[in-house]
Amino acid sequence: MERGMTADQVLKALWRRKVLVGAIVLGVFAVGAAIVLSQPKVYEATAVVRVQPQRPGEEMVQRTVSELVEQRLLTVRQELMSRPVLQRAIEEMNLYPEIVSEDGIEAAVTRMRKDLTVRVEGESAFELTYASHDPQVAAQVANRLPQLFSEQALKSRQEQAARATQLFQDELTSLSKSVTDWERKIAQFKVDHLGELPEQLEMNMRGLERVGALLQTKSEELRVAEARRSELARARNAADSEAGRLESAEHSLTQQLVAARSSWTGDHPEVKRLSQELSSMRERRKDAESRQWVERQERARVSDLIATIQKDIDALHQQAGDYQKRLDRTPQWAHELGVLQRDYEIARTKYQSVVSRRVEAEIAQDLEMKSAESLFHVVSPAGVPTIAARPDRVSGMIIAFLVALGLGVLITVVLEMRDDSIRDTEELRDRLPLPVLAVVPNMQGKAEKRVLMPATGVRNGVVPPSSSDSPLN
Repeated sequence: MERGMTADQVLKALWRRKVLVGAIVLGVFAVGAAIVLSQPKVYEATAVVRVQPQRPGEEMVQRTVSELVEQRLLTVRQELMSRPVLQRAIEEMNLYPEIVSEDGIEAAVTRMRKDLTVRVEGESAFELTYASHDPQVAAQVANRLPQLFSEQALKSRQEQAARATQLFQDELTSLSKSVTDWERKIAQFKVDHLGELPEQLEMNMRGLERVGALLQTKSEELRVAEARRSELARARNAADSEAGRLESAEHSLTQQLVAARSSWTGDHPEVKRLSQELSSMRERRKDAESRQWVERQERARVSDLIATIQKDIDALHQQAGDYQKRLDRTPQWAHELGVLQRDYEIARTKYQSVVSRRVEAEIAQDLEMKSAESLFHVVSPAGVPTIAARPDRVSGMIIAFLVALGLGVLITVVLEMRDDSIRDTEELRDRLPLPVLAVVPNMQGKAEKRVLMPATGVRNGVVPPSSSDSPLN
């Protein structure tokens, strides 16, 4: 059965079973030492990368990449251990060929994550450590991974800047179409309401004033022409009377001359007198008829002039009415044109703003490309390690020895606790309710002695052993 043990009992048990303890310790230590010695050497290479700030660039132009490069340090571990970066490194440097051939690239990426350690140092640097069985490979990977990370980060920033530029370009195209549409609407509105626009108000007012002045002038001309026509009408009556009287007198003289010629010869004085008077009367008649024709022409001209002036007056009244209608409709079109121009100005302001932002985005994109090489600086490149970082064989051997020793002690204690043998008198008294009469000593290969216990040595019917026991022959 099992029982408790004191420290002395444990020590005695270990001493009693020292051969077993030694065998266990040696066996377990040998196995542990073999395991430690069989572990392959792992070399670690470390590179330190510093992120250069971009403050001067931001002062020159507003950047479209809102995330500062320094902020990427917060997620640098996740980005360095992302599949694109690690897969590219594995494919580029042919890492883990056995794992790739057997389990695929995903398993190789998982294994590389275990071999990779990333620590952020301060506010603008990070430290990358890669472990490998080959020191050359460890140094190459540690130096190449920062380059891949910087290329990935710069590519991401450049793509973001390009997307921002393209976004502004798309918006600019849309706004350009909108501005063109508004310009077309305003132009068509001005064509449809030509002469009634607000900017033509002063011109219309001046036109109305000019038409009014012309109306006054034409009215005065019409009054003069009407007076002239009345005067010519009065003169016509007198001219008609004179021409008629002269014609009657000529007719009478003609009759008298015919009568005289029928009575006298052509040389008769009366015939000559009548002929002269008839010639004079004909001249006077012709002159009266000529004046009458001139007056008739003048009357016709004055009548035409009056008709022309009246027509001009009617046209001027029509123009005045048109100008007045324009002036009356100008406030209505001014309101509608103001609404159109307000919307046009809004679209135009947006267009100009987007043009400015697109120019800044293009400059920012150029700066991202030009400053790409200076963003990430390798402060301390990884060198080829000469001493393995793992395993620590000395510590492993010590741990193996301690484990072996502990296991030997544990097994010994367990065996001792399950051992029911009685080895001394005190254990005997504790475990048996019967009185002890005698004890047979363990001679341990010595000559056997017989001992007679003295009477005084008997206590409670038990005879204790004595060092002076004599051997039995």
